[in-house]
Amino acid sequence: MGATPHEYFVDRFRRATASERRRFVADLWEARGWETTVEDSRIVAHRGTQTERIAVVTGGWFGLGPSVPNDAEVVVALAPLSAPSARVVSVDELFEQVRYGLPVEVGNRLVESHFGATLDDVPPPSATGLPLVGTVTVPSVLVVLAVVALLVLAIVTTAGVPGVDPGFGASPETQSSPAATPEQTATPEPRPIASGVTTAGIENATLLAAAHRDAVSTESYRWTIGYRESIAGDEIGREVEVVRVEEPHVYSSEVQRVSWSGLRAYPRPTSSEDSFADGAMRYARRPNEPDGLAVRVIDPAVLDGPGRQALRAERYVEWYLSTEQSRVVNSTVEDGVTVYRIEGSGNDFPRSRDYEFVALVEESGFVRSMQVSYETRDGLEITVWSEYDSVGSTTVEPPSWVVRGGQTTTAE
Repeated sequence: MGATPHEYFVDRFRRATASERRRFVADLWEARGWETTVEDSRIVAHRGTQTERIAVVTGGWFGLGPSVPNDAEVVVALAPLSAPSARVVSVDELFEQVRYGLPVEVGNRLVESHFGATLDDVPPPSATGLPLVGTVTVPSVLVVLAVVALLVLAIVTTAGVPGVDPGFGASPETQSSPAATPEQTATPEPRPIASGVTTAGIENATLLAAAHRDAVSTESYRWTIGYRESIAGDEIGREVEVVRVEEPHVYSSEVQRVSWSGLRAYPRPTSSEDSFADGAMRYARRPNEPDGLAVRVIDPAVLDGPGRQALRAERYVEWYLSTEQSRVVNSTVEDGVTVYRIEGSGNDFPRSRDYEFVALVEESGFVRSMQVSYETRDGLEITVWSEYDSVGSTTVEPPSWVVRGGQTTTAE
């Protein structure tokens, strides 16, 4: 008999590593409308003016309680826990939030992306090859008893019984022959699943970036690029750029900036200016020059190439997804398109450490979304995200600040 959705969820969550549990909880909070960053031992969630610091803890050793960060306001606990200064969420309550607190398709997609199956399509224990944690069956008990009996028999035979020759009935060759060595199963070779990507992970980020550029060069879309800086989990500023592309040389870009003490790190993926292109001319306005407008003729041969935004995207994909390690976590099929979830870590990104990314990549090489997190050497926590939507249905209108007819005083 297969496991119930509740049993399957609890089992998979308990089997996950500490890092995998934190990632799941962070994604759950994001599905509920929060923005999250994952740190070494906690998750920081922001929504509007609210901030929650979330710790995911296991049981303690030798009866001692688990270690809970002092500033944790929410604690997800695998075992009963008393934390007077924090709200404790059990694994059962976590399941209820996924099952009943989210739209069905959102909850199923979340569980499937982390554990391999939706709650409505839970595989039986035999399909996973692993019994549920804590289950004991009659056949398993019989197997254990049989193994014990064989061990006892082997000990008696080896040690010998008084008056009985332990080698009776066996030739010297038989007694000394070594145990047969089992044949090793060959590891299957990685197979390509997208340009620059195999079943083992991202093998060539340059090829993947080029495939992504080609994919976005032929579609209209809305592209959101985000950048956030935090210190000890407290956000100090962010920039969010929304790019709308109707054709390769028809687009608009607007950047929203929120900073409490000034953004510090470079480089940043967001643009330093708002811009608009109508296919013939490109207009740009810098935030510190609200009355100044830069206009130039679009140059497909050199400056703009196959599309300014497509070239930017190519650069970012290669930049952020060139890591020392990556792996394909799982794949899903959406509207007939296979989408791979890829995770990676380790990067020569300037002056960074604890570098990690998660990306959703289609078999065409189109990178639907990616989220990158790392820490600068002076302790500044950086989160970068990129996401596409409205593919094939985006149109562009000139912003109010654009003056048509070339009325400008500054060349770009």
